[in-house]
Amino acid sequence: MDAALIYIVDDEPNILASLKRFLVHEDYEVETFTSGEEALRALAENEAAVIVSDYMMPGMSGVEVLQRARETAPDTVRVMITGMLDLELSLEAISRGEVYRIIAKPWSDLELSTTIAQCVEKYRLIQENRALQERLMDQARLETAKAMVVTLNHEINNALVFVSLGIDRLKRSLATGTIPDDHEKYLTEMKSACDRIAKLIKKLRNLEEIKVTEYLEGSGTMMLDADEL
Repeated sequence: MDAALIYIVDDEPNILASLKRFLVHEDYEVETFTSGEEALRALAENEAAVIVSDYMMPGMSGVEVLQRARETAPDTVRVMITGMLDLELSLEAISRGEVYRIIAKPWSDLELSTTIAQCVEKYRLIQENRALQERLMDQARLETAKAMVVTLNHEINNALVFVSLGIDRLKRSLATGTIPDDHEKYLTEMKSACDRIAKLIKKLRNLEEIKVTEYLEGSGTMMLDADEL
């Protein structure tokens, strides 16, 4: 498994150096930033598993950094580290979903190690869940395509049979020199069948327009409503 990427934001170089030494020792890939703007630019280009930001910084505060990090990379797990622990502020930040964990300064190595490990695990679970959802979507698309082929085959065959019968009827009428009283109605219905075939072929070219309306569980068959085609 690849080393998890950790971003650390703090305006104090000695804090950054200390955190980086510790986390690199824990087998993480660590990048440090002295401003929130730099970290957010990096996050937009390369998503990190975890972003750790100091609370008190000149310019952009740690809360704002993590708020914007959530917008830029929602899956990245956000951690705030602060020497001015305000319980009300902390609970508010967590309840709004801006912060997943808060670490107080001075931190213990055990607390830091455990917190970052939990955050990395959370990020990996998010990624695994997303990958699973994509696989399920791919399977659903495959089932939809199979159902579409079955449905279109049935619908097009019905339309073609109707057109074929109409042509045979007209041929017999022409052979006897007679025109059926309902020939205009029949021609209109044949034109409608041809339009139906054209519409179905268009749907065949655009799978995204097919709407799945029923799934028969366990049968491996997905049915489509012909009226939706």
